[in-house]
Amino acid sequence: MKIVNEKGKLFGLINIIDFSIIVLVLLVGVVVFFKTIGTDVSPIATGENQQNITVTYRCTVRNTDQIKALKEGDQLISLLNPADAYIKSISYTDLQVPISTADGKAVYAPDPIRKELTVKFTMKTKPGNGKITLDSQDVAVGKVFTLKTRTFETQGTIEAIEFN
Repeated sequence: MKIVNEKGKLFGLINIIDFSIIVLVLLVGVVVFFKTIGTDVSPIATGENQQNITVTYRCTVRNTDQIKALKEGDQLISLLNPADAYIKSISYTDLQVPISTADGKAVYAPDPIRKELTVKFTMKTKPGNGKITLDSQDVAVGKVFTLKTRTFETQGTIEAIEFN
């Protein structure tokens, strides 16, 4: 039996052009599949090879009632699931806003309503992988971060990261 017969069919069953198109579609499908699932083959992080870090987070809240919804020991939530991150400390100060005096000078004065909230939370990360993430959020100094617990959610900025 010939591989390609006189009618141009491969093994007498399928046209060689049709076969080429099928092979091309399958190859594109395989490439898309592997691009979708990723190629990260880094080792799975276990309790032994994770490093604890403390993150300092700062944001502005409208009033102290919002701050009361946040408690030390609260677990952070990421992608609607509890994350392995816990609030260590909470502090706040009056937000300092610039105002103009009668003689035209710019000075800072405390805002009577808004507060500047500082939260420290601890989390675990893989050491040495070049990027710190809390599930889907990147954790880096200067990065906008959404702090979410069961009773509180706001956006702010990562101010500092300490490796323990």
